[in-house]
Amino acid sequence: KMDARTLLKELGSMLTTIPDTKEECQALLTRINAWQEKKLKELEAPKAMLRITAPTDKSQVPERLFLEGTVADSKAKVGVIVHPMAISDYWVQPSVNVRADGTWKVQIYIGKGSIGVGEQFEIMTVANPKVELKEGDVLSGWPEAQWKSQVIEVTRR
Repeated sequence: KMDARTLLKELGSMLTTIPDTKEECQALLTRINAWQEKKLKELEAPKAMLRITAPTDKSQVPERLFLEGTVADSKAKVGVIVHPMAISDYWVQPSVNVRADGTWKVQIYIGKGSIGVGEQFEIMTVANPKVELKEGDVLSGWPEAQWKSQVIEVTRR
């Protein structure tokens, strides 16, 4: 959330010189209007109910890595699914413990040993899945759930 000082600083950075002409005033107003539209869109955008915050999309990752994220409801049951893109299986990862503030962190598997090195994987989290997920389950697709995170793609190093 942006405070007034930050807002004024952002607006002030647009005013590096005092406009002297009608054209300069119009150019400044155009920039301010564009900034205002961008800010309004940010404020109106729905907040993600479930989000992966680390690693980032397109990262290179080790076999065992920590996946981190947030969920809007700290009482939600969060599950992690890994899909090796070379095959059609979707693997359920270890269970997630959600903290009271809605953050979570869990260590997951990307391949096993030398299997998967250099390959691409998709990762998604789900909250309150319709069917209970157990570590090691192999699914045929992403499970149905109340909320789904974005899908990130990683490459195993």
